[in-house]
Amino acid sequence: MIRLKGAHFLTAFLMGVLFPVFLGAAELPTYQKYEGPIKPGVVITKENWDQYLPELQKLLQASQLHWCQLGVKEGLVTMPVLKTTYPGFGDRHLEASRKNAGKAHIGPDNQLYDFVAGVPFPEPKSAAEIIWNAYPMLPEFTSPEDFHMYHAYFGLFSGTKYEKNFTWTHFLRKYRGRTQMPPLGDLPEFTDRGIVSRESLFIKEPNEVKGFIQLRIRYWDINKDDDTYAYIPAIRRIRRLTGNDLTDPLLGSDATPDDFEIWRQKLNSIMKFRVLEHRDFLVPRTVIASKPEKYDPKKHGPCFQSEWEIRPTWVVEVSINNPDYLYSKRVLFIDAVPLYQGGKYSLNVGENYDQNGRLFKSITMNTGRGITGLGGPHTAVFINLLSGHLTSMDLFIAQTQWDESQMRQIFPLNEEVFTIKGLMRRAR
Repeated sequence: MIRLKGAHFLTAFLMGVLFPVFLGAAELPTYQKYEGPIKPGVVITKENWDQYLPELQKLLQASQLHWCQLGVKEGLVTMPVLKTTYPGFGDRHLEASRKNAGKAHIGPDNQLYDFVAGVPFPEPKSAAEIIWNAYPMLPEFTSPEDFHMYHAYFGLFSGTKYEKNFTWTHFLRKYRGRTQMPPLGDLPEFTDRGIVSRESLFIKEPNEVKGFIQLRIRYWDINKDDDTYAYIPAIRRIRRLTGNDLTDPLLGSDATPDDFEIWRQKLNSIMKFRVLEHRDFLVPRTVIASKPEKYDPKKHGPCFQSEWEIRPTWVVEVSINNPDYLYSKRVLFIDAVPLYQGGKYSLNVGENYDQNGRLFKSITMNTGRGITGLGGPHTAVFINLLSGHLTSMDLFIAQTQWDESQMRQIFPLNEEVFTIKGLMRRAR
């Protein structure tokens, strides 16, 4: 009997000590490398689409497969597969990541504590750490930029049929953990008020919506709601927006503010995270080109030419746990190339499910050359899988890597672009 009790005690002890370890190990699945026939040098065309379709079903998300098929099957684009590149972050951001490694930690409320600068978890060990590495609230989400301004063209399409368009100008300034553009570190807006960033936009055309303005003040504390306002010129009123308003389609498009950069929804304490897969996907290649190829949206629809590469990817499920929110969950496809090997934890694709569990909307970022030739390579496609409607965004990013003095000489920016009154003066 004593021997039996001892065995039970040993079993219970081992379960108590080792079972949490097994759970942690199981949270991040083993990397699965793709070894199939799609490799650098392959060009997928209208003629060979059906031949490669079984492999594409392994390498593309359902929403991306739908988008690619629209363009390739109609002969509007091809899919050249190139050797994978590893551009990585800038030296300052990498140095900040190395210097501060091991300092940050995540609380049971999902809040990030003791973050200083850089990537908080250079070698993530959990789904929550991967999420925080890719979270757009951080100062260097996808690239080491502490400020940016860009002009964007939005095209609306039913399938590949053009409907209409609008354009905007967007501003963003970050106040927390700046590593790229002086002043560095935390600015008074964060240390005094907890503001991590301000962003604003105003619609430039067409005339019927010109002057629409949106301003968002984002707080570091995940339990503090962001302040969001809109100026609606048709009624000449300023309206304060709630969290649910940030899922409203923008000007009849498929883009919503919480879907910008794939995931702009504020992280909160009731979300749950889980890594579903760690494997290779076919990813649109980020192209840095001074003269992007120009496409006619009325001819090519949202199916613009991109270059593709095979990249290891984290597939992370975000359970939102809010029945009043537009989505029940998001599935995020996050770059899994290790940080010190040229990885950036950038979000490549997001697939969003409605409250009935149906795949509803998806967003693809960094899809190479844009359709309008506005001057920059960054683009996005927002797809409504239930209606078949798509919105493309082609943007020209300006002044992201100059210092403050250079920027002010070229574009005299001040805090007025983060006020409704200052934006109204520009919009006029």
